[in-house]
Amino acid sequence: MRLKSFLNHFSNREKGLAVSILLPTHRTFPDNKQDAIKLKNLVTEAHNQLRTWPDKQEAEIIMHAIEQKISTHDHNYNLDGLGIFANREGVILINFPFSVKEQMIAGEAFAIRDLIREINGAVHYHILVISRTDARLIEGFNSHLVHEFDARTALRIGSFPMESPFLFAAKGLDRAQIPNEAANLKEFFNRVDKNLQEIQNKPEQERLPVILAGDARNVAFFKEVCDQPADIVSEITSIPDLKIPAEKIITEIQGLISDLRRSRAETALQYIAQARNSHQLLTDPSMIFRAIDAGNAARLFVRQGYIQPGIIDFDQKIVTLHENPVTAGATGGTVSNDAVGTLIELVVRQGGDVHFLSADQLGKEAPLSLQMRY
Repeated sequence: MRLKSFLNHFSNREKGLAVSILLPTHRTFPDNKQDAIKLKNLVTEAHNQLRTWPDKQEAEIIMHAIEQKISTHDHNYNLDGLGIFANREGVILINFPFSVKEQMIAGEAFAIRDLIREINGAVHYHILVISRTDARLIEGFNSHLVHEFDARTALRIGSFPMESPFLFAAKGLDRAQIPNEAANLKEFFNRVDKNLQEIQNKPEQERLPVILAGDARNVAFFKEVCDQPADIVSEITSIPDLKIPAEKIITEIQGLISDLRRSRAETALQYIAQARNSHQLLTDPSMIFRAIDAGNAARLFVRQGYIQPGIIDFDQKIVTLHENPVTAGATGGTVSNDAVGTLIELVVRQGGDVHFLSADQLGKEAPLSLQMRY
């Protein structure tokens, strides 16, 4: 399950017990040996805390499901963080390509607020590495490697990495002299694209932007035959050795990732301008809350790192942002150490978009604003 798909999974969940277990993990041995121990300790903590849960049967069923799930987890494939989320509907175990705060929370809501900020503020992408001989597919998240696809991901046409079936001895010939060389290359890239689209089209996962890596000729050929050229957001033709480890390829394309992040910010600022011109831009927290509650939230724009305590009155739909909520003077409502985070979570649960922009990018714009749907 991809990261944004993971967040969307919780948008219409049933009410009841929700157990969240989060811990930072390690990618390599022997550091990842301690991950299993820490996970076991957090599960024990969950067991102990749920002894007082009113519905004992529900708690037992969920904890049994968690234990079954982690019994099959291989810590050799850990990334930088691990999350386990369980309720009466089932258990999700997901590896995160970023570190998380160690915690165990059992209650009526999943602990996903920090994850929402991390995931929505990131660039998540595929790198398709192509040459006349083979093709590799790499998944990246900001500057981190998620994984390189291999035989564990079975596809209709084998798996990645793919080797061209049209290779043959052509000693003494340059590629322009090889019979049908261009046609064979395009047919190979067509097969590569079929596998790429099979991964992109999985219903439980969102499509990711694709960066092409290869020489200029091969990149041009691939773009001719691919079924979804709109997915290709950038290309790099300057990597001299396409067989280098995936981590080094991730490093090579960080300039492109910065460009994508800037482009995304420019698009967000255009949305803000459009919303203002059409009188659909809100900056007052209470008005933003009411629009979200009415299902009228299209896009929320948040300054990076903007965490603001406050008081949220869910009945009156009033949000009072204040550094010291207890002394804010508001009557009623729930004190929150991150009222902005609550609004972000509500927008995500309704299927709206959240855009995070730096203070420099926002300029004089408000640190929190909402574009309404209508």
